[in-house]
Amino acid sequence: MLWRRADTPKAVEAALHDVLPALIDMYGSAAGALAAHWYDDLRERREIRGSFTADVADIPDTGAHALIGWAADTAADYATFQTLIAGGAQRRTANFARRTVMGSSVADPHARGWMRVGVGECEFCQMLLGRGAVYTEATADFEAHDHCQCGAEPAF
Repeated sequence: MLWRRADTPKAVEAALHDVLPALIDMYGSAAGALAAHWYDDLRERREIRGSFTADVADIPDTGAHALIGWAADTAADYATFQTLIAGGAQRRTANFARRTVMGSSVADPHARGWMRVGVGECEFCQMLLGRGAVYTEATADFEAHDHCQCGAEPAF
């Protein structure tokens, strides 16, 4: 594992710059593909008329390098650094699925838009979930935080 192989904080940071962007892209693309299949299956199960196929979101810059720099500057110790990297990587990976559903929901002529779904593990998420809003613009942002378990769902 990368955390154990590098012998100095600078070596870990350099190794992360080498591997983290590719890991986020790889797992993010997989999450996006799964979200597109889920969207299409949901549409079929709900018997939504018309033909539409969800598109996987393209996120050209996930912010992986910025995440590494921020975590290195922010963390007071090595354990905190690992937690910050893990949370930021999780959010960036999940964003592929979220944005796939969001974009497809806006593009789908039979969807009213997308809504935030989840259990609301924090006050911020509880507040947003409580609104029950349906977003209809591709420019509406999801506003996720590290370790956020919320997702996007189409509103039909």
